[in-house]
Amino acid sequence: MENQNIESMEMDKSGPSSSNDETSFSAFFSEKRQLKLQDVWPELESSLDAYGISCAINLPQRSVTISRTPTTKGRNYYDKAKSVVELLAITQVPPHLALEVLNGNWRFHTLIKTGNQEGGFCSKFGISPDQFAKRRDWLAGSLEAISALTLCHLYVNENTAAAVGSAASVLEFRRIVENCIVSDVNPAESNNKIKKFLSYKNHVLQKRGVDYTAVLEKSGMSEVTSFGAYVAKGLSRNKEVDQAWPFVESFLEQYGISCTLHRVLRSMTFSTTRVTKDPDVMDSVGALLEVLGSTSVPGSKVIQILDSRLQYEFIKTGFEKGGLCSKFDGIEKELAKNKQRLKRNAKNLGDLLVCDVYIDRSSVVVVGSCAAGLKEMRSIVERCLVKNEDPATAVRRLRSCNKKQGSLRLSDEKQVSLMKKLEGLCL
Repeated sequence: MENQNIESMEMDKSGPSSSNDETSFSAFFSEKRQLKLQDVWPELESSLDAYGISCAINLPQRSVTISRTPTTKGRNYYDKAKSVVELLAITQVPPHLALEVLNGNWRFHTLIKTGNQEGGFCSKFGISPDQFAKRRDWLAGSLEAISALTLCHLYVNENTAAAVGSAASVLEFRRIVENCIVSDVNPAESNNKIKKFLSYKNHVLQKRGVDYTAVLEKSGMSEVTSFGAYVAKGLSRNKEVDQAWPFVESFLEQYGISCTLHRVLRSMTFSTTRVTKDPDVMDSVGALLEVLGSTSVPGSKVIQILDSRLQYEFIKTGFEKGGLCSKFDGIEKELAKNKQRLKRNAKNLGDLLVCDVYIDRSSVVVVGSCAAGLKEMRSIVERCLVKNEDPATAVRRLRSCNKKQGSLRLSDEKQVSLMKKLEGLCL
């Protein structure tokens, strides 16, 4: 029976499927999801429109409805749109990540209904409320360890569990969840890797004089979020992470967020706890710690970003996790050449826009204090890598505008003025 269940789950990698004659789908959201949905709505509407899918939000009823149109590109797009709407409506998956699932080809996800709702594990397998509460607490307590093993973004609430990550990792998470909720198997006791991680976490906390149970006890928490970030190989990267980690740890503790640097697994993990003050901090910290673990940005710069002294733009260029190659077909053929052109002009562009540019194998990160300059640098990078535009042309145009401003290093006010002029030049 268990193998059959897992087998059926493996077939269901893209969320709810639709029949050929289904033309619309609605999902209801809670009051606490409303603000995030409203914020992301213009971008969601635009993304769905690109696939020929219409959408509407009804705030009084707290519902979202998507519909097929004569221009809908195919059932797969409609099914993916249904999944994304459910992620936004009933889980704590942040909007930017849900949109990556919709727009990218390399973000896999799963949404598992674990409670008594229609199609949920409890209703399907006759699991009592007491049994479910105990098993859900097991899952929540093991979530940070699971994120270390899978490097997924994981979300557990009252009656759902969701994951966003690689295909293999998402499937592994589904197996762990089913074994826990359906088969009454505690992940912390049955999985040796999870057991070792939790033991390591306990050891680290004891050394710092922190109560293990106060950090990892998640019984009764309505929502738990956890994710893992990879630390790239190499002594220089490990050194940067090691130097920055005490500050990262201290910063996250202020918000009641548990974090672990596991050098053997080369992973950084983060999880909400019973004392988490603002769970939304997890949304912004996730991408930033990915920058710390996988790019050449110095740890000191990451600390300044965490401390709100600097801002950054993180542009993924490869096929992974919604990178440019996953969004734009064919650009990988010229990617290496275009990155070299970008490297040759990076210092001049950085000087003109008052920012630092870090170009790595699968990303470009721009760090600075002026939002307008960072936004313009992102535009230049994307035009170079996607449209094959020579960044040297951007340098010449920036210098031309700069001379009229009368200064080589621009203030924020002058940069804003410069950005407006550049828009007219169609950079």
